[in-house]
Amino acid sequence: MTELARCSNCGAPLGKAGPDVRRGVCEFCGAELTLAIDSAQIAAGMQLDLANATAFMSQLARALGHAFGQRTKIEWTRGQITKVSLDLGKDMYVAVLEIDQVVGQKKKMVRGVALKTAMHPIDEWVGLLHQAIAEHVNTNAKAATALAQLRIS
Repeated sequence: MTELARCSNCGAPLGKAGPDVRRGVCEFCGAELTLAIDSAQIAAGMQLDLANATAFMSQLARALGHAFGQRTKIEWTRGQITKVSLDLGKDMYVAVLEIDQVVGQKKKMVRGVALKTAMHPIDEWVGLLHQAIAEHVNTNAKAATALAQLRIS
C-alpha cells in the first residue's frame, strides 16, 4: 500500500492505493483516476540480492523476462546467466556477469544501434533501471500490468 497525493478532480486526499497502483477512485467525488508509479515503488518490488552476483543475475533474468517478455534478452555461458538486457526503445539496460561481480551498462539506442554506452556500479544501475521502468510503465498500460507482476524474492 502506497500513500498517494490528491484527487485531480476535487482535490481530496486519495488515501492508499490498492494492488493496482495505476488506477484509483476518489472516495469523495467518485472520479476514476490514473496514477503515476515512481521508482521507489519499483525498488520496493524488486528486492535484488546485490551481494551474490549469480543469484542477482538469475533474479533479474526471471523478473524482467516474465514482466517484459521479448524486450528482455538473456545470454547463458556454461549453464550460467552471463548477460541480461532490457530494451526500452531509446535506452537499453544491460547487466553483465564478469567473474564474481555484475557490471551495469546503460546504452542510448537509435534504430537498434548503441550510440553511447555508460558503465555504472550495479547498485546505481539498478536505481536507473527502476526509474526507466517507472517511466515506461507510466506511458505504457501493458507494461503497467507487467510491473504489477514484477516481484523478486
